[in-house]
Amino acid sequence: MKTILVVDDDKLNLNNAMKILSPAYKVIPVPSGKMALNYLAKNVPDLILLDILMPEMDGFEVMRQIRANAEWADVPVIFLTADVSPETCEKGGALGGAGFMAKPLEAARMISGVEAVIGK
Repeated sequence: MKTILVVDDDKLNLNNAMKILSPAYKVIPVPSGKMALNYLAKNVPDLILLDILMPEMDGFEVMRQIRANAEWADVPVIFLTADVSPETCEKGGALGGAGFMAKPLEAARMISGVEAVIGK
């Protein structure tokens, strides 16, 4: 079973992602960028779903740290955001993001987005 690390400071979003994805994937929910990096220090998931707007360390900074580490640099990252402005999408793409999922999270769109990147 493939593993997805979901990083979001909103518990409702974490719970929704768990509910939507857990039938087909092992889902690891964490509420901060720092906790995501701690998880990555010991584990390499198949995919990371990463919120952009978080306190302390935003998703773009987490992404920079992910790409700077050779062990995790190739893990695909899909950004989660309510801000799908062209500037945000461009910045995420420039950092190596595999795509975006708009919030609020919708089951069908989330499943198809994940399957497009890592399969079933």
